[in-house]
Amino acid sequence: MAEENAQIRTKCLIIGSGIAGLRAAIELSRVGEKPLLITKSRLEDSNTFYAQGGIAAVDPIRVKSRSDSYVSHIDDTLKAGAGICDKSVVGSLARQSYKEVIQFLIDNGVEFTKKDGRYPFELHQEGGHSHERIYCVGDYTGRAVEEQLAEVVRSDRNIRVLENHSAIDLVTSSYGGINPRCCGAYVLDRETRLVRTISAGTTFLATGGAGRVFQYTSNPENATGDGIAMAYKAGARVSNLEFIQFHPTVLYEPNPEDPAEKRFLITEALRGEKVRSILTLEKEILEDLVLKYDPEGSHGTRDVVARAIDTEMKSRGLKHVWLNATTKATGKSREYLEENYPQIFAKLMEKGIDMSVEPIPVVPAAHYTCGGVVVDQFGLTDIASLYAIGEVACTGLMGANRLASNSLPEAALYGMLAVAHALINISVPRRDLPNWNYGNVSKSADPATMNQFWDMTRTTMTNLCGIDRNEERLQLAARTLSALANASKEIYWNHRPTHEIVELRNLTTVAQLIAQSALARKESRGCHYRSDFPERDEYYRRPSFMARSNL
Repeated sequence: MAEENAQIRTKCLIIGSGIAGLRAAIELSRVGEKPLLITKSRLEDSNTFYAQGGIAAVDPIRVKSRSDSYVSHIDDTLKAGAGICDKSVVGSLARQSYKEVIQFLIDNGVEFTKKDGRYPFELHQEGGHSHERIYCVGDYTGRAVEEQLAEVVRSDRNIRVLENHSAIDLVTSSYGGINPRCCGAYVLDRETRLVRTISAGTTFLATGGAGRVFQYTSNPENATGDGIAMAYKAGARVSNLEFIQFHPTVLYEPNPEDPAEKRFLITEALRGEKVRSILTLEKEILEDLVLKYDPEGSHGTRDVVARAIDTEMKSRGLKHVWLNATTKATGKSREYLEENYPQIFAKLMEKGIDMSVEPIPVVPAAHYTCGGVVVDQFGLTDIASLYAIGEVACTGLMGANRLASNSLPEAALYGMLAVAHALINISVPRRDLPNWNYGNVSKSADPATMNQFWDMTRTTMTNLCGIDRNEERLQLAARTLSALANASKEIYWNHRPTHEIVELRNLTTVAQLIAQSALARKESRGCHYRSDFPERDEYYRRPSFMARSNL
């Protein structure tokens, strides 16, 4: 059918619509290019939308006044990254975040919160940071950024947007072979269920992370590791996938409509310098449970705090702990909390919780993928003409653990850097790409089987490859996930492609990669903790790498 074989040609293809993908589209349009941006649901549906805390950046004015310094931001990032950050990348981000990220967002209409309604901007200090340097829009920074940039993109006639389009595979000139070049992608139109062949001179992967490989996550439902899986299958290396950051404070709901999905994030800022709320084991007793594990207590980095909560919950048989931001614990009035954290305050009130007078029940949940597709200082992968930007990439910034609020500036910065590099030697889209081969397959996959594989994958990851890992659990996880990945591939090859089939294949692939990476790192470092190897080992003070031949 002609409709089934329809192709699209574009010089620049962007896959994903978070802050990295939107920045890339805006930068390309600014120089007269006409990029095509595809996203598998709505333009606004991305991890960026759900980022509450803010954006870490050091204002040059504060450097001159000695209120903060680039060195301090660098040191905080390196400390969180536990010895395996790329120092040059960390330094570059610290020095460029204000000019190239904050200023870009201001220029594009993002209105950061101002102190008492007037300039200068209100700055927060989050866990792991030595100074106030977090730019925010109330407690919904990600949403404000995503919605504003999406509006800019939608109104730009140079940018073509295809929503409800799921990327299936990257197309390379030497698929998985030596010196491959990315030539575009096969993309599923979720409305027509037809596969489109998109021929692209340059492709930018901005697909986000893989939080949904775990049963409990703060991520939206589309965070299934698609870009990591596609790049890996095409021959790109991936790195540091064992480092999955768990956010310590996600709202615990005893009877949610869907326990795997309805998880509401309670921002890091509530434990920062402005409020300094604490985590406790009991509702009425103001004793910081994390002090037993770290002198910073509840105000430490996420890996330490999440692990402390997880340990206490398991040893005591608890379903949750308490985050105490009450007036009694913090000295902050009800008015202050409602004004500064309006989204959280309103959500909790819907649940019958007045955070000014009663603690909040919380649990840790998978939050951020610190590793990803290996890239250079411009976001270029091992595959020519393929860039990875945002959470899908491993730039060397995060190391073994992400410092709070470093992800949005990294994504926005690399959206700019990748475009600038690609424009120097941009390729022309090919005219001879093979169309998608539907074969003779016409049957649909059994939904019950799909759901079973989906649940088994996420349960396996949560129980065997979660916050606390050991050899026995990881060996079992690796064997189970290998079987699930193989079964998912069979479903993929034996049925006409659907969005659900593609996501399942990607989910099981990335889960298997995470388990194998965790098994290989026989130490504890950053947000990777092994109770059988609880100490750091200098032998492993380096990034981990996996290529397609590893599985």
